[in-house]
Amino acid sequence: STGAWWSGVQRVEIAAAARHATLGTEFTPRALPAAVAAMAGTVATDSHTITDGEVSSFASAIQSDIEAYVELVGVVARTVAIDTTLRGIGAPLIDLGEGQAEPAQVQDRAPTSAKKRSAFVPTIGAAGATSALSSVRSEDIAQEDLHGALYLSYSEMSHLTIDKGIPRWQLELAAARTSLLNQCFF
Repeated sequence: STGAWWSGVQRVEIAAAARHATLGTEFTPRALPAAVAAMAGTVATDSHTITDGEVSSFASAIQSDIEAYVELVGVVARTVAIDTTLRGIGAPLIDLGEGQAEPAQVQDRAPTSAKKRSAFVPTIGAAGATSALSSVRSEDIAQEDLHGALYLSYSEMSHLTIDKGIPRWQLELAAARTSLLNQCFF
């Protein structure tokens, strides 16, 4: 669907660019500037190499707010997480569809409480894994929803004895190993 900075069509292409990057296949965007598709691929496969300067330059290059990058990261992160899960269980990848052509929804713009602190982008509160997308409310909500489905909801994280089909210690072991294999360091 349409986001705060990107149309639904563009968001589908961001997801496609991320998917193609993780699969090592070529992707030619139709509705996105090449720099956006390239950044989606970098976020998907080499996020650990991205610098603060590159994020700032990206926003300037596309003549948009830094939160456009936040939205891109949210779309890419969810795409990669879902695709990785599906490949891991031997299921086919979800068809991305066409996306809605409506323009971006400006009401989801960054709240004034979002400030650039120790992260590359503004966050609400301290910068960290759970607040990384907080400057774009819809992305923050989507991140938490998927986090809960694939791992633990933020409220479940404080329950050390939670059992979601496997004991918490096994869940943590699987999460840590998955993070390591996907170069997810936070």
